[in-house]
Amino acid sequence: MFSLLEKTIEKILYNTTTQGYVLIIVLIIIAAIISISSEFLILAQTNTRYLQSFTDRQKAYWIARSGINLAIELLEADKRGSIANFLSGDIETDPNVDSYKDIWALPLPEIPLENGSILLLIEDENSKINVSILANEFVDQTPYYIITQRFFINMGLPIDLADCILDWVDIDDARSPYGAESSDYYQNLKRPYKAKNAALDTINELLLIKGISPLIFYGLGGGNYGLESNLVENNKGLQNVIESLTSGSKVEISKDSSLIKIGKEKNRALYNYFRVNGERSDYLNDINKININTASFRVLSALTDAMTDDKVTEIIRRRLQKPFKNVDEISDIITDETIRKNLLTVRSYIFKIKSVGKVGSTSLNIVAYYHRERKQIINWSEE
Repeated sequence: MFSLLEKTIEKILYNTTTQGYVLIIVLIIIAAIISISSEFLILAQTNTRYLQSFTDRQKAYWIARSGINLAIELLEADKRGSIANFLSGDIETDPNVDSYKDIWALPLPEIPLENGSILLLIEDENSKINVSILANEFVDQTPYYIITQRFFINMGLPIDLADCILDWVDIDDARSPYGAESSDYYQNLKRPYKAKNAALDTINELLLIKGISPLIFYGLGGGNYGLESNLVENNKGLQNVIESLTSGSKVEISKDSSLIKIGKEKNRALYNYFRVNGERSDYLNDINKININTASFRVLSALTDAMTDDKVTEIIRRRLQKPFKNVDEISDIITDETIRKNLLTVRSYIFKIKSVGKVGSTSLNIVAYYHRERKQIINWSEE
C-alpha cells in the first residue's frame, strides 16, 4: 500500500521544495490521508493495473471520483476534530465551529497518483444566501427575501430581481409587484416555459429567471460593475493561516483595519454568493443559516439595513483574529437578536466539492454538494 504513498510524497516534495508553506500544507494533507483514508490509497493502488485498459477520460473520471471521496473524508475528519493532532499554530480545531482556519479551507496542493493527479477545491455553501427559501409552502416571504433585495441593491442591480426569484420559487402563480410568473412573462417567450414554483435544483437555474442575464450571473457587468473601489480577491485570510502553519504560532491581526486588505470581493458572479440547497420546508432550520465565519463581505453587507462597510470590516477583522464560537459575539454590530438567532450561525453543513482528475492532457471535473449532517451527496455533476 505504501509504495503509492511514497511516490506521491516524492512527487509533491520535488515540486514544492522552494515553497515552504506549501510543503507544510502538503505534509498535513499526507498525514491526514494516512490517518483517515488509508482505504483510498488501497483502492487507488489496487485499481492501477485495472485502469490501464481505460481511456484517459475514463481514468480521469475515476480519479476525480476518488477525489470526491477524499474530500468527504477530510470534511468528516474536520467535524470529528481528528485532524487536530496534525495542526499547530493558530489553526481552528473546534468541531463545533467552521471557518477559513479549518483544514478543508486551505488551498490544497495537487495530489499526484500513478495514473495522474487530483486537484480538490472545497467551498462552504453556508457562506451564501439560500435563494430557494425566499418563500416556501408555508410562508409567502421569508427574511432571506429581504436579504436578497439588499444584496442586489448593494450590487447596483435592480431590486426587481429579488421579486423575480421569489416568484420562481414560491408555490403560486400570483405575480409579485416587480416579479414574473408563467402567465405574464415566461409563457410569452419565443421558447416558452413555466415558472418552477419550487426550490431551484442548481444554481445555473437562475439563468432561466427574468432579468438574470449571463452578464449578471457570471459577474461580468450590470449594476455598479467597474465603479467599485478597494476591491479584494477574498476575505478568507488564508495567507495568515499559512504563515501560522509555517511558524507554528499565532499570527496577530492588527486592530488598524487600514493595514488589512478587507473589502468587497472583485468577483461579482452570483454563484459565489447564492446557493440553492438547504431545508426548504423550514426556513429557520440551521441548514439554511449563514455562517458569519465564512460569509463574504458582500453577503455580510446584506444582512441588515444598518450594515455599513466599517461594520462589515470589523466583523471580518475579528474573525481573522479568532473565529466566532457564538453568533452573540457580534451582538454589538448586529443588535437585532432575531436576526442573530434565526439567520446566522458559526457552523457549516453543506459543502461544494470540486474534484479535477487529470491524466496526461485530459482532465475531468466532478462537482458534488455534500450534506455533512446527513452524510449524503445531494447533487452531482460532471464536466
